[in-house]
Amino acid sequence: MAGQQEQKASGNAGITLPSPVASVLPSFDRGALTAIYGGPGTGKTCLCLMACVEAAADGGKIVYIDTESSFSVERVKQLLGNRMPMDKFLKAVEIVEPDTLDRQAEAIESLSSKDCSLIVVDSLVSLYRLEYSNQDEVLAASRKLSKQLASLAILAKRKGIPVIVTAHTYKNRTTGADEMLGGEVLKYWSKAILFLERTDKMSERIARLSKHRHLPEGGEAKFMLVESGIAPVRFKLF
Repeated sequence: MAGQQEQKASGNAGITLPSPVASVLPSFDRGALTAIYGGPGTGKTCLCLMACVEAAADGGKIVYIDTESSFSVERVKQLLGNRMPMDKFLKAVEIVEPDTLDRQAEAIESLSSKDCSLIVVDSLVSLYRLEYSNQDEVLAASRKLSKQLASLAILAKRKGIPVIVTAHTYKNRTTGADEMLGGEVLKYWSKAILFLERTDKMSERIARLSKHRHLPEGGEAKFMLVESGIAPVRFKLF
């Protein structure tokens, strides 16, 4: 429950993140696009849902573009706790489920006419990945993705709201490092980028800041995925 209590909507800072992730990325800033990337089960959707809970608790409206059926009512119930009724939360959230990259584009273009205080696209790149099978198709899909990201960045600035997108990773064959799917396009349009990865311990994750406008890059923090959201790592004494 501590994570829920620490994360809140706050003035110009937008939606603050809970400890210990807040030590590397204090908030999802208003007027900016933030990208969260990592492998499966690293906590990307958890952070997105926690942001939704905070926006709804603050009286805001949320548009959640869900391309992977990641929005879980049961998980939201855990994150909500006793803060607000589930039916009230669901009234604050519009869930959109496009099944092609073009329909994702349509969903993003429709956002300009919507009254919302938070936009989430989870995942931005899953339909992009299904769009291509050769180099020509990669270029065409990348142009579509770039246009969508430009629209999201403009919406964030015009509406003065946080926009959060998630992305998957792939292994760089040369370096062996985890790279962000969407690559340079996502890096260009994102004002902040947070990388999440597993450790060798159950439920333990690492958050690392890859890009930010004014915060030092490379900072990292370990955290646990728990029922109420995220929490500091518990150290055991033997």
